[in-house]
Parts: sequence; structure tokens; C-alpha cells
Amino acid sequence: MSEEAARKRRLALEAAGGRLVTSRPADVRWLLCGRGRPVDAAAPSSPYTVVLDADSARVLYQDIERSRVEAEEGWEELGYAPEPYPWFEGHGLEQTPPVLEELRRELGGEELERYRAAGRDAADAMRATLEALAPELSEREAAAELARQARLRGFFPPVVLVGGEQRQPLHRHPLPTGAQLGRQALLAMTAEREGLHVSLTRLVSFGPPLEELARLVGACAEVDAAFLGASRPGAALGEVFAVGERAYAEQGFEGEWRRHHQGGLTGYRGREVFGTPGEPAVIAAAGAVAWNPSIAGGAKSEDTALVTAEGVEVITRTPELGELETTGVARPAIVTL
Repeated sequence: MSEEAARKRRLALEAAGGRLVTSRPADVRWLLCGRGRPVDAAAPSSPYTVVLDADSARVLYQDIERSRVEAEEGWEELGYAPEPYPWFEGHGLEQTPPVLEELRRELGGEELERYRAAGRDAADAMRATLEALAPELSEREAAAELARQARLRGFFPPVVLVGGEQRQPLHRHPLPTGAQLGRQALLAMTAEREGLHVSLTRLVSFGPPLEELARLVGACAEVDAAFLGASRPGAALGEVFAVGERAYAEQGFEGEWRRHHQGGLTGYRGREVFGTPGEPAVIAAAGAVAWNPSIAGGAKSEDTALVTAEGVEVITRTPELGELETTGVARPAIVTL
């Protein structure tokens, strides 16, 4: 049994009072150390049910998946016994109450390394996508390329947003349409690999960016840097949020946070906990955040970062595409193509 799996099993049993039954997707991926890819990634429940007792660890699954599970999942390496059941009968077990939310937010050494690799590859997917863009492409074509690049690197991207010249200034979540990109565009993605989620946003301009957009992006970058600078182990999300709220005001956009969620803790869900005023959830000793401040008119700043005692480590950086110097952490600049 791997050390990671053994640690998680012990913590889960303690939290559950000696018996755990769960098919919650984030729980299953966490317990199985990133394994347990679902057939339907959008389903509210995992096709696998993890059952933990003091003297046993099992993964129940439909027998129609047996050939693939036996060939590819390798749950035995983690100390779990795979147990198929007839797909038409079910396993008959009731889930125990959810108790793993806080445990999932504390990343172990193995998870930190998987996260760093995922961050590098997600950033590479974004870079490759930007290289393929042209003003005449549609938002859907750009979104398809971003999803393709993510898939090529082993990700499932549940969120892919693209807004071109006409729609970028209007919508905080621009679901892609058939409209052309035109002079500028925003591309955003949240992608999952081995259970861990990474998020990033990049803005592009075909030719020199508009002066007003550059001004808004600069202000947004300062807010993002403030969020990241306040992110530290033990800090309550409400405290970090207050720093970002003040940064909006200092940049001349007081109350702008009310117009879009600002991100928060990430991990085995796109956002494990959203940052809101007074939110008591704390950043773990080794955790992950993805803040995403935005300003009306098309500005947004977003990356995924690890937060440890060593500081903030942005794992989706793309410095070669250009960065803005801020009063804190450097933030992405508008990419000129």
C-alpha cells in the first residue's frame, strides 16, 4: 500500500467514526490518489464506491467495467480490493455522511508534485492554443482547440470559456458561440487530471491591445496579486477576501467583487470553497487556491497556485507570454499575437 493511500485511509476512518461508504466523485478520487476515472465525468456520483472498515478497504464497481479496471486502475497497489457487482442489481449500500471535505484540502507531498505537473501541462495547453488562434476563428473553434490541447495532455476540461471582441467586454462567463474572435479574446479553462483541478485565464489581442482594456487588466492584476499575497497557511478565506475587496477599492473599482465570484480554494473540485465575506474556511498547511478577480469591460486575471509555508507558487505561469509587474506577484499580461 502506498504511503499516500494509507494516510488517507487512516484519516478517513477517523473522520467517519470507523466506517466509510462514499461514491462522491471528489472523495473517490482523493481516496484513490487520483485514480478512478469515471466514464461519465459530468455525473453527480462516481461509478465507484469506496468502502472502508477497520480491517478492509474495497472499491465496488459494475462488472461491465471489469476488463478495464483490472488492466488499468491498479487499485490493489493502493491496498484496495476491487469488487465487481452485476450492473443490473447495484451494490445495495447506503453512503455514510460526507466527512472528507476538510481533509481533501490538505495536500500531501505526492499531491503537490502531481499538481505541479498538472499546472505545467495546463499552461502548455493554453500556450499551444494561443499559437493556433486567428481573428477569423469562431469562439467555438477556439474553445475546441483549447479542449483538444487539454485532452492531449490527459485532462478533462469541464469548463472552457471563450469570448471574442464583441462578447468579452459583456460577459463574465462567455460560453463560446459561433461569433468570430475579432480583434481580441478571453480564453479560460478549468481542467481536471488525476482528480486535481487547475484553472487559468488568458487574454489575447491581435495587434496592440486597446488602451482601455490594458488599463482594466492592469487594475485587475493588482487585485489578483493582493489575493495571492494574502493567501497563506492558516488564513481564513474571509480574511483573504477582505484584502481583495480593499484592492478593488484602491484601484478605483469599489464593490466590483459583487459582480462575479472571486474564486477560492481549489483541489478535487473546481472550487472546494468559494471566497466570500466572512468565510471561515482556512487555507491548509499545504493547499491550493485559484482566485479570479474580474472588472467589467473584459478584464480578468486567473491562475492556480499552491500555498505552503514556503509561500505562494503559481503553477500555471506563462512568463514567456508576458507578465505585468505588480505590487506583489507578477500576473499575466494581455498576450499580443
